[in-house]
Amino acid sequence: MTSPRLTDETGRVLGGRYRLVAPVGTGTSSRVFLAIDLQLKRRVAVKLLHAALAEDQAFLQRFRAEARAAGALNHPNIVSVFDWGEDTAEGILVPYLVTEYLGGGSLRSMLDHSGVLSQSQTLVVGLQTARALAHAHLRGLVHRDVKPGNLLFDEEGRLRLADFGLARALAEASWTEPSGSMAGSTRYASPEQALGRRLDGRSDVYSLTLLLVECVTGQVPLMGETTASTLALRTQSDLELDASLGGLRSVLERAGRLDPTDRPEAAEFEISLMAAAEELARPEPLPIVLTLGVAEQTAELRQVSGLGLIQNLGAEPELGALPEQTEAEQTGAEQFGAEQTEAEQFELGIQPLPQEGLAYPGLAADPEPQFAAAIPIASDDQAFADPAFGATSATTTVAGPATVLPSGQHDSPGEHAQGSRVPNEKPPRSARKKPRTRTLVAAGCAVLILALAGWWFFIRVPVHAVPDLIGLNLNVATAQAQDLGYVVDSSTKDRQDGTVAGQVLAQTPAPDESLAEGSTVQLTISLGATLTPLPAVVGLPEPEALAALEAAGLAVGAVTRSMNEEVAKDAVISATSAAGQEPVNAQGEIPRGTVVDLAVSDGPAPRVVPDGLVGAPVDQARAALAAVQLDAAVNEDYSETVPPGYIISSNKEPGTEVPRGYTLTLIMSKGPAPIAVPDVRNLSGSAAAAQLESQGLTVSGIEGPPSGLVLQTDPTPGELVPRGTAVRIFTKK
Repeated sequence: MTSPRLTDETGRVLGGRYRLVAPVGTGTSSRVFLAIDLQLKRRVAVKLLHAALAEDQAFLQRFRAEARAAGALNHPNIVSVFDWGEDTAEGILVPYLVTEYLGGGSLRSMLDHSGVLSQSQTLVVGLQTARALAHAHLRGLVHRDVKPGNLLFDEEGRLRLADFGLARALAEASWTEPSGSMAGSTRYASPEQALGRRLDGRSDVYSLTLLLVECVTGQVPLMGETTASTLALRTQSDLELDASLGGLRSVLERAGRLDPTDRPEAAEFEISLMAAAEELARPEPLPIVLTLGVAEQTAELRQVSGLGLIQNLGAEPELGALPEQTEAEQTGAEQFGAEQTEAEQFELGIQPLPQEGLAYPGLAADPEPQFAAAIPIASDDQAFADPAFGATSATTTVAGPATVLPSGQHDSPGEHAQGSRVPNEKPPRSARKKPRTRTLVAAGCAVLILALAGWWFFIRVPVHAVPDLIGLNLNVATAQAQDLGYVVDSSTKDRQDGTVAGQVLAQTPAPDESLAEGSTVQLTISLGATLTPLPAVVGLPEPEALAALEAAGLAVGAVTRSMNEEVAKDAVISATSAAGQEPVNAQGEIPRGTVVDLAVSDGPAPRVVPDGLVGAPVDQARAALAAVQLDAAVNEDYSETVPPGYIISSNKEPGTEVPRGYTLTLIMSKGPAPIAVPDVRNLSGSAAAAQLESQGLTVSGIEGPPSGLVLQTDPTPGELVPRGTAVRIFTKK
């Protein structure tokens, strides 16, 4: 039985637009419902997040940002996000997410039903998931929660990756999930997730690798008995696989390395998987598991619709015969009148599904939804027509019991072993009274369906929406286009600033246009940015050189500095494009945006002051300095010990480093300092002579009696004379 909590939500209208019709699944953080978009008249899946999350304002901000980012993703292998918002009921705010509905179940339900997949089937799952991841990673989004429950299939078998962005918002929320068994996210956590480090796209590749190993072997590698032990195992060693993986072994082992820098990016991982396809057999159809409703849910649908909505969602009666209505159902129909117009039917109904088909298309919750019933479907849809294996047919068959009966009807054993339709028993005449308008509309729909079916089976030219290939690498874009059966013409080349060589600049047809398989998709491929000559910056001061490069649309890379005897300090010695970005033509032109490395001068190398300057003749000292490109400024001073013309001292010690051209200050001797002739007047001649000699002077003679008083000297008193100068004394007679 469906839990009362889920049942109570049916009939609720979110944001005045999305009516919840039936519960699909529930998890620790969310509940998933099949809903009707009342504006666009289409089925959608609505994920109601836990009410406790609405109390976390930081989570709500992250949820809105991530929802916008996820909604911008447009790829055939990513679940389309239609809308998001918050709804209030009884004072409780509940965030919700609206996506496309998918009725083919999840990979989790497929593995639970079938056990394992073949290597070729696993490759199909891996290719489609890798393409989805590559598309998102190029746009800066990391999934963070790649697990089987987030890989969903539509009724035709095409895989979609769900919950982009939601995993990050939940991971950073402050709320606490209920305790229980190991969460799916932990089972497929990368080593960097286990360590709490920053994540990039290679974390998603690791999680996908674990998932693919499980598809083949039935076991998730590096699993411990507890969450803690599992996380510890993930951080200890590379993934080592046995021969059971066959041709996938080497590809998955590389993607399962401990160091994320040793793993491939998602786009490279896709290419490696395609290469591995050459060693594998053609894939058999994937055992798609459709989600089905049960009697209890059927009753709920009747109560919500009030107009017999279950007729359009489940088993459809044959024309002219309708199941008996209960009194309650009749009352519900009468609320809108006994007869319904064609317009009313369209507004309130949903596009019918075949009896052998889906009653409850689902969206994965966290953890995986609990499905009421499962049916394996063998399908050769385009989802399995990967170019790595060649084209396949496009048929769908029921491999097991597949009938959903209205409330009160039951399957007979053996009647539906091949998925055959059970004719409805003839109801009472009163129940068969319906207006002619409804019968005509139903007949018209049947004719249209048959016409479309005939077109499919006899023409068999599938038509797809052309994916958005602009901005992708040529190899990745080609793989995506070929996966849809298109021929790629990449002969047109052009240059465009802000692009790299090999990037798709434009495509014809435009993204989302319908195009039949076998048609040509024309791609314009970038040769890189437009060309520009390298400016002449050699010899310019570094700031001027930087400005010239910026004006030319070039980027400055490494700036190295070195001594240079020819280039002045802080001027550019050389400018060269970085490795791998050499000029593309004889004119030396390079693409705009090219990184240019600069070598800048630190000036000439320093010089060393030579030894032997002090005590050398001045000319010899000058020559020694000139030999090492230094100059000398010579000053003079007296010295009692150094002869005149010889160097007394230098302002730089021998061995000191100085810039080239530096001027040293040298002191040259002028000999001893001069002596002032003392005033010896009025002394006796003999006394004066003694005093002069004591001052370092000599006496050349005394004119007059030695005992006479000194009248004058020659040189005169106070006159500066060299030491040893002869002085003549004149005395009074």
